[in-house]
Amino acid sequence: FLEPTAGSVHLEGINLAEDPIAAKRTFGYLPEGAPAYPDMTVEEFLGFIAHARGFRGREVKERVERSIGRVNLQGVRRQAFETLSKGYKRRTGLAQALLHDPGILILDEPTDGLDPNQKFEVRELIKELGGDRAIVLSTHILEEVEAVCTRAIVINKGQIMFDGTPAEMEARAPRTVVKNRMDHVFRMITTGDVAMGTTMKGGSR
Repeated sequence: FLEPTAGSVHLEGINLAEDPIAAKRTFGYLPEGAPAYPDMTVEEFLGFIAHARGFRGREVKERVERSIGRVNLQGVRRQAFETLSKGYKRRTGLAQALLHDPGILILDEPTDGLDPNQKFEVRELIKELGGDRAIVLSTHILEEVEAVCTRAIVINKGQIMFDGTPAEMEARAPRTVVKNRMDHVFRMITTGDVAMGTTMKGGSR
């Protein structure tokens, strides 16, 4: 939606500005609200997405079945989207993002609204999928970062404030901070509160 003022984006070698349609075929996207047509069933919605992605005939059914199985939607496959719980809406959104088996996944708050068991399942799926594709996960839940991410980037007002592993981020917390160490570091580097990063007893920062 926004024209870049500088730089370029290449997805699997395709320049986004020069060939936006081809570039967008390389990734699957799960927006935060997991929007869908409310009167469609899960199965109908995924079939619609499959056709929009250019699949036809038997491959539509195969893609839909694979996506439903991957995120355990079998029990609600013929249920209208508007009647689903928030958790199942998130799972349906994840299923459509995976439908064309993209090399890149962009997930915005993928476990929002899920119960602990569902969160575990989705996190394990993300780890599995991350073995052979790039996954960009946008979240404010730092527990999520610790659970599934191998790299963390903190952006504040358009500027990169941190880029490293979750362990490296946690290590920035003062030794006196025992709980929620990543949360402490996040506040420290995004609020500009120098007091949070001052020297503590024992010389740690």
